Amino acid sequence: MKSEQSTSFPKSRRKRILAVLGAFIAIATLTCLWFAGALDYNSDPLFRGRPESEWIKNLEYNDDEQVKEWRGYGEAGVQVLIRGLERVNRPGEKKYRQLYRKMPGFVSRWLPAPKPDSTSSTRMRLVSLLSSLGNDAKSAVPMIIVILNRDEADGVRQIAINFFTTSEDESCLLNQLPPEQKQKLLPGLIRALRDPGNWGLRNNAANALQWFPERRDVVAPALVAALQDSEAQVRLLAALALNRVAPDVAKESGAITMIIAIAKNPDDQLASRAVRALRFFEADTELAVPALIESLDSTNTLIACEAVWALEWAPKEFKKHADTVVPALRKAAARKDNVGRYAAVALKRFQYEGDPTQAIK
Repeated sequence: MKSEQSTSFPKSRRKRILAVLGAFIAIATLTCLWFAGALDYNSDPLFRGRPESEWIKNLEYNDDEQVKEWRGYGEAGVQVLIRGLERVNRPGEKKYRQLYRKMPGFVSRWLPAPKPDSTSSTRMRLVSLLSSLGNDAKSAVPMIIVILNRDEADGVRQIAINFFTTSEDESCLLNQLPPEQKQKLLPGLIRALRDPGNWGLRNNAANALQWFPERRDVVAPALVAALQDSEAQVRLLAALALNRVAPDVAKESGAITMIIAIAKNPDDQLASRAVRALRFFEADTELAVPALIESLDSTNTLIACEAVWALEWAPKEFKKHADTVVPALRKAAARKDNVGRYAAVALKRFQYEGDPTQAIK
């Protein structure tokens, strides 16, 4: 009996010692991280005769004159902005906030409260300015990749995506990145697409993912899930991106039906973007063409004009529907508004499939 007690007591004692030691280590670690916020951030070199921190402090958000000014500073200015991001990032404070939230109460009560994220607005202005500089700020790519993947503020991550997609076409910076850098971006974009609280972040992520056809194995399932997003704008961009990344998956998942539904949205700005998108669904012309013809009859000039332009510049796959498209364009050309004028031009461009050299008269 004595031998059993003598062996069990040391075991329980060791557990208590380890628990106390673990708590002490956690407290020490978190305290160090808290004080990391007070470390020397005073490295402040001069730029054009003024401390760099002054330049950063005076930045505005979405200021065209400011963009023009910083573009004139060239690569030296870009490096100032990069150093500004490094200076306001404060990883110790961020890590402390993350760990503090996970600590049990008997540990956290011995610790100072975490400092708030006081530099998120500054990070937003910096990333926004770098985004506006476009290809002139290519040297900031590694920093923006880190921000997209790790920044704790969803607004900062949202703008970071814009850094890579500003031109919103094939010339965008994202489409120019080497494979290894694109791959580093992918986890952050997938996480952004699934963010439950910020639809703008999901919107930007869906738009960016269209440039990852080489990773359709990962991207396509994420975009299919996004077709059920609560926001119509996100659903629209997810459907477009899916059609570009994996047209076969887009067809199987009924992405075009999502676009057609949005084309009837009471918000004419949103509806017109959906109408414009229909021209890209070359594999679903049987559904796209009737939807465009229906939009031609809209009393909303913006929506009807978008339908005209979509048919005018549609790819050759739409030409097999000339027997229904041409009468619809003729009807629209009789309107006494901008729709009628644009439809008359589109009618001349739209060609019969059987004779691609002969324009409709």
